[in-house]
Amino acid sequence: MTAARLWRFASGAECAILPFVRWLSFVLLFLVVSCAKPPPPRKVTAPKPVDPQDAVKKLLGKVYKAVQAGEVDQFEELFTADAMVFGLGPSDTYNFRDTLIQRARQELLPLGLGGSTLDISDSRATVGLAAGDDSAWLYDLPRVTVTHKGEDSTWLPRITGHAVKDGDRWRLDALHVSLAVSDELLAKPDANRLLLPPAAVADERGADADQLVGLTRRLVEDMAVKVDRASERPGFVLVGTSPVELFEGGKTFKELVKPQLAAIKKGGYSWKLDGPIRVRLAPNHRTGWAAGVLVMRVGTGKKVQVMPPFRALWIFVEEGGVWNLVSEHQSLAVKQDLREPADPAQLKAWKDMREVAARRAAAEPKPPANGADDAGALPSKPEGDIGVW
Repeated sequence: MTAARLWRFASGAECAILPFVRWLSFVLLFLVVSCAKPPPPRKVTAPKPVDPQDAVKKLLGKVYKAVQAGEVDQFEELFTADAMVFGLGPSDTYNFRDTLIQRARQELLPLGLGGSTLDISDSRATVGLAAGDDSAWLYDLPRVTVTHKGEDSTWLPRITGHAVKDGDRWRLDALHVSLAVSDELLAKPDANRLLLPPAAVADERGADADQLVGLTRRLVEDMAVKVDRASERPGFVLVGTSPVELFEGGKTFKELVKPQLAAIKKGGYSWKLDGPIRVRLAPNHRTGWAAGVLVMRVGTGKKVQVMPPFRALWIFVEEGGVWNLVSEHQSLAVKQDLREPADPAQLKAWKDMREVAARRAAAEPKPPANGADDAGALPSKPEGDIGVW
């Protein structure tokens, strides 16, 4: 074979084999791609469900932090627009969030300008939940330390409130903050002059709230109704005006007061709502609250004694088609010059009570996630001694 013929043969063979080579390359590439292992699927970690009790406690904690920092504009996210709030003084009745923010800013500004600091600590809030976990009530007895010119003073506020779930967040729609008033101050001849009447609440009754309006009036006027409608579910609390009036547990309250009903009636004790009443149901209609001003009278006839008016916030829960009381907070409106920090005896009683509450909480079974058992009734809470501070 001549060189020319050899070249022509090689050239023809190359032309013939090129399509085959291209086809084989495509097949091999397809096999490599199709046989390659797909990347492992990305792990998607589902967010951990938020415990509603923890969510409400965090809500209260955010309120505390905002007060400490003087950043009360944060209240816009923490309270509903029409929140009902009782503060410490006679004029501290707030029917709307914007008014609360404005007044809180005015109250806290001098504190910061004067070089004072405020610290809220030892919060151990107790939270009760409605079935469905979208409304709740709470109470807390934190310690507030005010530092001014290097000196500390300790205050022991009593706090109760009601919260509702708004989408994926919780907001407070009722809050009562108070300081206890000593029996000595209340017994002074000029107590009615010293302890001024509190500002009235807005005369407002939310939709479908007629039952709560009637129940509130009846339990105010008749202690037997209050005893009968005291819920025995966890989170029940009654807060009175004096340092020793704090009752935890509906069963304990019933056992204590029921035998004394006749003596209370014979002693001439009576309570009346003075002025308007504000009542609101939660959107789920499973909890609700009422707020108003009360007047207490002791004795009858010419010997009747009229006590200084005080504020009250009642919180109710629906149980088996009946509204029952889970929280009542009464307080006297105290001017700033009459407010006194806790003395050593009050602080010791407060610490003792916290220890009792901690032991009780440790022994208490955790309720089901939705706030009720299969029958719709909450599990009973082991009752202990009445917490008093």
